[in-house]
Parts: sequence; structure tokens; C-alpha cells
Amino acid sequence: MKKVSIITPVYKVEQYIAECVQSVIDQDYDNIEFILVDDCGGDDSINIAEKLLIESTKSGLSYKILRHEGNCGVSAARNTAMRAATGDYIFCLDSDDKLMEQCITVLLAKAVSTGADMVVCNHTSEGKAQTRGGFLNAPVDMINTNEDCIKAFALSWFNVAPWCKLIKRSFIEQYRLFFKVGIINEDAPWTFQLCLNAQSIAFVKQSLYVYRDNASSIMSKERAENINQSNVIALQIFHREIERRNYLWKDINVYNIMMRQIVIYYTMTNEQYGYEGIKEHIFLLDKLHFSSPYFSCYFSVIAKYYRLWNLAFLLPTCIKSFYVWTIIRLQKSL
Repeated sequence: MKKVSIITPVYKVEQYIAECVQSVIDQDYDNIEFILVDDCGGDDSINIAEKLLIESTKSGLSYKILRHEGNCGVSAARNTAMRAATGDYIFCLDSDDKLMEQCITVLLAKAVSTGADMVVCNHTSEGKAQTRGGFLNAPVDMINTNEDCIKAFALSWFNVAPWCKLIKRSFIEQYRLFFKVGIINEDAPWTFQLCLNAQSIAFVKQSLYVYRDNASSIMSKERAENINQSNVIALQIFHREIERRNYLWKDINVYNIMMRQIVIYYTMTNEQYGYEGIKEHIFLLDKLHFSSPYFSCYFSVIAKYYRLWNLAFLLPTCIKSFYVWTIIRLQKSL
């Protein structure tokens, strides 16, 4: 029987952790390794979790509680758990979310029957979380080429969050697919790296994961101050990974992925700092090197808004900032 390692960072989730842990205990699959990482939130979260696990009589459930010496962030906590995992598959569960009872059984059955590197399921959302992220909308049940895995990411066939994904541990270890530590928006670069290396992804349309609204995790002042630099790093990770595979620049899907990240970065910069923020950070467009023909030509297959962004790469630096600021403001009318 295949073993599944469920990994969960724990940080300031007293009101959620009991339901999260109980949803693992209630799984109808009997070979689960549950790894929790105490990321030093200073509350009673890890003690609540440990008490439930000690009292559990579920067969086939083992657990490990790992403790950081200080708060290291969710990326470091997930990395700690993944390195300690011994299961055939790894599943990320956030400590303020929960699983449907049959989650692991259904995902593992799909993984075994298809041999896919990764199996992605759908999810339900509660509260304000219903308006965040994307849901599974893949039009097929399985893809079997790396090209299609990249295309699935480009077309947003599934949420980029690490949860809802059952992944072969050997696949993670082979390509060293760990999270970038120290940034806030670690999800998208990590999932992009998964898709760059995957040869197959299977999809389960069933909603097996519950994504819950945690008001305390929504952007704090400190988070807002760090998000711009995190977005720079995320953008650089996308660029670096493509540069390592130079042949990918010929792929229209890769162009769309990279342009989407650029637009996200400058749009968020504008929301935070306005025109002066764009002006201060416009140098990134000059530093990034693009070998894709799609960045310089007006192909009809490129979205109109992206075609406008292409021009930003050709303009003199003295007017580039104003142009970028203008097209961001015009976005809703295009």
C-alpha cells in the first residue's frame, strides 16, 4: 500500500488547526504520514494539534512534529516537512484548511492508475476565500507531455497554490522542487517549476479540499511592505527557469506566462505606489532579456493588451514608465 505524506506548516492558527488535523484523522485511507512543522507562532496551535494526534486511534496514521527554532516562514516550513517525508507521494495541506474524507483515497487511486507525476483536484471555498484564486477547469482528465503541462499552467487550468496536488516524492527530489524561502508569493514560481519538469498531470474534477477564509492571513502591513520585493524575486525565478531552457522562448505559452508575470508585477506596483513606484522599478524591463520572437512582433495570436505591453520593451527609458502607467490605467477599458 502506497504511503502518502501530508505536510502542514503551523503558525498562529488556533481557531483552525483542530478541524485541519481532524480532517486528516478522518481520512478513509490507512497509510498516511502526517508531518507538522511548528513555525513558532507563539500561540497554542501546535499543542492543540499534538493533543488530537496523541488521542487518535486511527489505524495506519503516523505523525511527526518538527520544530523550527524561530519563525522561518511557510516556504521554509514546507521544505523542512518535504525533506523529512518518507511517503511515496506528498500532499500540501495548509493549517487553516481541511480535507474531505475521501481526498487521499481518490487522489491516490488516480495517481496509481495513471502513473502521473502529479494529480490535481478541485476545491471548495468558504467565506471571502470564494473570490480568491482559480478553480480546476482543465478540459481533459490527463495530459502526457511536458509541452501540455506548460500549456496547462499558461491557460490557468488549475490553481497555482501548493494544495490540491498529490505529487510523487521521487519527482520532487529528482528535480529539487523546493520552495523559495523568504518571499511571500512562493506558490506561482513553485508550481511553474513543477510544470516545467512534469511529463504528466492527471485531473480529478471532484472537490476534495476545503480552502477557508482566514482573516488574519490577509495582507498585513508588514506583508504589504515585503510584497513588492517578493514579486521581483518571483519574476526573476520565472525568467531564470526559462533562460535555462532557451528553446522554450519559441513557445507561445511561455510568452504568455512571462508576460502575465510582468503585468502582475507592474499592476501590483501601481496599486501600492502609483506612478512613482513604476518609475522606480521600470529598470526591470531593461534588465530582463527575452529571446522570444513574440515580445517584439505583433502576432494576431497575442492578446491585444499584451501587444501593447510589447511596445514598452522598445520605448526609450525616459518615456517607458509613463507608457506602462498609462496602459495599466487603460486595462479595464480594453
